[in-house]
Amino acid sequence: MRTIPSLGIPIVVYSLGERINRIPLVYLMFGSLACLLVDLRISTSLTSFMIFSILLLLTGATLLIAAFPFPGFAQLQRAILKHGIGTILFLVTLVVLLLDFLAAPANAQFFQGAESWMTGVFPDAGDIIPLVFNVLRGLFILYLGIALVKVINAAREDEDWKQLARTPLIILIAVTMGDILAGVIIGS
Repeated sequence: MRTIPSLGIPIVVYSLGERINRIPLVYLMFGSLACLLVDLRISTSLTSFMIFSILLLLTGATLLIAAFPFPGFAQLQRAILKHGIGTILFLVTLVVLLLDFLAAPANAQFFQGAESWMTGVFPDAGDIIPLVFNVLRGLFILYLGIALVKVINAAREDEDWKQLARTPLIILIAVTMGDILAGVIIGS
């Protein structure tokens, strides 16, 4: 609490975090519910309905766990008491909406333009060219997956994970640049 120096009147100054924490949880939950209902109305699909239902179930489960002691959820209850129910519900909402956003199909593939160009240039090759490019993509994904597991294990064991992550990142950048340069060369 501060006072105005010339008048001696006490004033209360809140930081941004304190102002956000003073917003009642009910308003935040109704705001997110309204946004989800608008999204459900705009894009009426089974996916939107399922996400809305999952979010309601997770919100109810979080409120239930916070209200009643369950022996299996002691760690979650400590997190709720430490950070507050609003923070936990915000994280649940964020995860569900992030998964909804990331669930869209990705149509991008490495070297798709080069594969189309080679199929057009060598029409007698048949299914060999798509097979070769798909094998290259599969090997690349397997390498990145194995490298990611190694990096995660090194981070868990407090080893130098940054050194392990450097090589896959260099290869990822090299393949991306190769795809961009192939597009520039063949003009797709």
